[in-house]
Amino acid sequence: MPAINLLPLPGLLLLLSCNTMDPAEPGHLVPPTVTNDPSLDVLRLSSTELYFAEFGEPTKPPVFILEGGPGDDFTYLLDLDKIVNDRRLSDDYHLIYHDYRGCGLSRRHPTSELTLAHSLKDLEELIDHFAAGEQVILLGHSHGAVVATQYINEHPGRVRAAVLIEPGALSEKINRSLPSAGDVDLFGADVNRILWVKQLIGQGNHATADYFFGVARVNIDADNRGQSCPSANTRGGAAAAIAIAIGEVNDGDYDFTTNLADFDREVLFVSSDESDLGFAFQEAEQRHLFPTATHELIRGTGHNGLINCTTDTTVTLIRDYLARN
Repeated sequence: MPAINLLPLPGLLLLLSCNTMDPAEPGHLVPPTVTNDPSLDVLRLSSTELYFAEFGEPTKPPVFILEGGPGDDFTYLLDLDKIVNDRRLSDDYHLIYHDYRGCGLSRRHPTSELTLAHSLKDLEELIDHFAAGEQVILLGHSHGAVVATQYINEHPGRVRAAVLIEPGALSEKINRSLPSAGDVDLFGADVNRILWVKQLIGQGNHATADYFFGVARVNIDADNRGQSCPSANTRGGAAAAIAIAIGEVNDGDYDFTTNLADFDREVLFVSSDESDLGFAFQEAEQRHLFPTATHELIRGTGHNGLINCTTDTTVTLIRDYLARN
């Protein structure tokens, strides 16, 4: 009698459930966005709808916290509001988080509407909504620190202070100097996966594309990112990752450094010693772009570890910097 190969239990359960669950329905593969879930906090801008969260009193100084990626959501950055020395940042500041268009729980768009220019325009409208006429504080991690710098380069007078936690390359020229430039494959070694995900996006099937993007991110080789700590994410944005990270950053032409010499406020850089975007890179390539910059090194961690592993140290550095600015 030939051997019978049985499906593992998870696969069997998935097979049995196919008649009762349609993966294309919102919320079955990944959490629904503001387009499909009316219970979510949504900010309607001129050309998109953003999921956002705010903590602290609106009368406090506004701090806009910008996520990495592109393709991440802001969930992992909520650690920055944990209690450190008996206080939260939101006890003293009004914290505003948002998912970029095409990312997290914000509205999905075709790749033609997912650009660095759109990221800037959305941030401009967000700041005008929550802090019209005020100077603001920008706190960005990774790609979020690039978006923060993009805003500073265009609106230096609107920014009171800026915290840049291991920003990505602030210009196309600097990006070429990264040892890993052009080598990042967000979907694994098989290029056919990228082409397949592009096809899903082209068909408007963002939920399935985001699902596979999330699976791929779990499997990304993180040897150069430092210690591993829980880094919660709600839903990635495959289309944004392809359009911006691969299209504009790796293959495009951009420069957000043209007016930085005119920014006369102190900028805080925070870096690790175990990341390709860490202290050595920031010190050699980017810190000098700002006339006044303080650069703090946190040892024994990596890129996301600065947020989710050494949170107490990072928050203390941020608090001390804000106290003097």
